[in-house]
Amino acid sequence: MSMERVLWFDERVRAGHHPGSGTLAAHFKVSARTARRDIEFLRDRLQAPLRYDAGARGYAYSDSGFYLPSAFFRKDEMIALLFARRLFRELKPPLSEETAILSGRLEELFHGTSLGKVEEAVSFDFGPQRDSSDRVFFDLLRAIVQRRIVRLHYVSPGEGDPSDREIEPLKLLFSPGGWHLLGISRRRKGTCRSPVSRIRRVEVTSRTFVPPKRPPAADRAARSGIRGGMVRNAKIRFGAGKAAWAFAQAWHPNQRLQLELDGSVVLDLPEARVLEVLGLILQQGGDAAVATPRELREVVEAEIGRLETAYPLR
Repeated sequence: MSMERVLWFDERVRAGHHPGSGTLAAHFKVSARTARRDIEFLRDRLQAPLRYDAGARGYAYSDSGFYLPSAFFRKDEMIALLFARRLFRELKPPLSEETAILSGRLEELFHGTSLGKVEEAVSFDFGPQRDSSDRVFFDLLRAIVQRRIVRLHYVSPGEGDPSDREIEPLKLLFSPGGWHLLGISRRRKGTCRSPVSRIRRVEVTSRTFVPPKRPPAADRAARSGIRGGMVRNAKIRFGAGKAAWAFAQAWHPNQRLQLELDGSVVLDLPEARVLEVLGLILQQGGDAAVATPRELREVVEAEIGRLETAYPLR
């Protein structure tokens, strides 16, 4: 049995192409007997709802809700595979001959199979993690790939009983503190970032949604490197109690400070590092906030939420 052949066959079935053992054998240049064994493995061992369509002379799924990766991998195995793919494709380490072969095999495995879609549903950052259940993880993964609205049974800090919230799930992000769900809150009509470790149960509804053209701010920050990313034309508002202090500081040669009618001060920076802005906001203990741009404000809020998750108050 070849994992690559099984994943390819699953993708063809899911796309409605009605592949058969002959199709599988011809594509991978294996014997018809080997191809039949792969199909039997998919049907009998992985419990895939395969049915043979005599008219189309190939296979189809009788249950469109069947999702192969959750049946085929344990959560740890899938994470390891996705992590290896990320290292080879994005970090681009120097490759020995053996490593280059492995990288090529990963490329073949992800190209044109359902793993390619799974890869789009996951992002990685680095740091200590808090574990979550396999069922919650795979339910969220399935909802992201199928673009289905989920109802989360979620435990907020300091609350004992879970509360319900509806989310349009966009991405699973691995960051310090563990896995986080990036999505759009149906109630608040805005982006949100929820620690998966606080999700007790996931209900995947039959309702679908159209994802936004731009990824969530927290995911854009993860891709560009939040700790080293630059931002232009940032405005930070300081409360009235910090006005005199703000006027006495120098952050940038071309900075501008404007006193508002309520006594607050708006600092206008032509450019700044995201990490520096985050540190400035944290130092003021609630007396400072990002005014614009919105993307920077969302990134800073997401990073503060991450820190609260990683280092909860006791």
